[in-house]
Amino acid sequence: MKRIFFLLSLFFIFNLAESKGESQELTQEELIQRFTKDTLPSSEIAGEFFGVKVPLSNYYFAKKVVLTLNAPWRGTPKDEKELEELTWQELLFSYEAFRRGIKAKPQEIEEEIEKILKANKVSFDYKKDKEAYEQWVKEKLNEPREVFENQIAHLITLKKLREEVINSFNPEVSEEEARQKFLDEYNTLSVELCQFEELGKANNFYQKVIKDKPTEADLNRLILKDLILSYQANKEGIKIELSDIERAFFMILRNYQLNFNWRKEEEELNSWLKENMGLSLEKFKNNLKYFIRADILRQKIANKEIENVLERKRYKDLLSSKNLDKAYEDFSKTCKDLVLFKDLATAKEFYKKIRREPGIWEEEKRKFPKKFKRPGFVALDFLINIWKFKREDAYSMLEKNPGDFYKPSPIYKGYAVFKILKKRLAKEEGFSKRKDYYLERVKKIKQFEEYKKWVKDLKKKANLKVFVNTEYKPEW
Repeated sequence: MKRIFFLLSLFFIFNLAESKGESQELTQEELIQRFTKDTLPSSEIAGEFFGVKVPLSNYYFAKKVVLTLNAPWRGTPKDEKELEELTWQELLFSYEAFRRGIKAKPQEIEEEIEKILKANKVSFDYKKDKEAYEQWVKEKLNEPREVFENQIAHLITLKKLREEVINSFNPEVSEEEARQKFLDEYNTLSVELCQFEELGKANNFYQKVIKDKPTEADLNRLILKDLILSYQANKEGIKIELSDIERAFFMILRNYQLNFNWRKEEEELNSWLKENMGLSLEKFKNNLKYFIRADILRQKIANKEIENVLERKRYKDLLSSKNLDKAYEDFSKTCKDLVLFKDLATAKEFYKKIRREPGIWEEEKRKFPKKFKRPGFVALDFLINIWKFKREDAYSMLEKNPGDFYKPSPIYKGYAVFKILKKRLAKEEGFSKRKDYYLERVKKIKQFEEYKKWVKDLKKKANLKVFVNTEYKPEW
């Protein structure tokens, strides 16, 4: 079943009392008594919370819906553990909504159905053409229309529960808190980071890169090393995939601020390449194979998958030569069919165009590309909340200049050393114009933080007991 509705969930038998025409004006104790009557054999009970028995049929229904349908209050389960957590959370929210007397109105259900059908671009009017509507539900969800509409009702019910709880909190917000949020969102930074699991290794790398001052001779040596590695890779039959070419192409173009969509506008891209690289798109991509071969071999050597051919005497002598121009010329005669550049001067010109640079940082990136990440030119707020930069680190990086390195610091996973690429500072005077917006924005953030605490507390008080036989049982 396709996950096509981002707003669907399920409707449980916690509405049983209403369907029997009974009043919902019950105390918590009466509700517990209502649902703890021995009306079901133990083999048909999945578990309980607040002393309320949860039928096995509800449990499996919830599980199926969590697996196939999205909702704003939960994501898509990544594994069995998360699936069980979300299934029981869904059941708990459904019960809490029932306990509070929250329910969906017929008009709300109709409006939601119309939104979903419109988003799926159906050609029928579901109110007039019931047969087409029922057929569509059957094809998309493999269930009756009534179940689908109950799912919509449940969605609205839980959405209203969420809104009711969130709006019940009224946190105080200071002007300084609002200003800080403004600065977090308007200060913008682009970095490249090299990721490490251990702080010690990150420190060692940082000490090397801040002392590294690549010279013209280092560029010459890089060019010669690339030629040697490309030659050896070709001899060993290293294959290049189309995805390798596209990745290398992207990594070069991302360094240029192109004002067109190069993925779609091939004619304009061709024109740009001829003007800036002196090559057509086809020729440029073909030339990339030379560098890709060299880097694949580099990575295999770095990962100790193969012998380090650069340790061979012939290559060591070439790379340590005092006359690298002559060394390049001599080795070029060995691999005439592979050589892209007639001499070092021509090669250097092209290397500078594609920004293939010498130095410890760049060489590490060529050897271990997966260690390097670029979050993008983004707000500090994104780096702080998504990448888990410490706020003080993010603002300290903002004081650096493009090209500078920043010390090892924690991120979402392990540690990183950072290279500053680009920055844009917020204009403090802009806050006065947006003060009211940010006061409200910070209030909503605080409300949501309180909501998360409420959910945690609700789960704790629920005293969940799971009877169904599953590998993982949530422990709230």
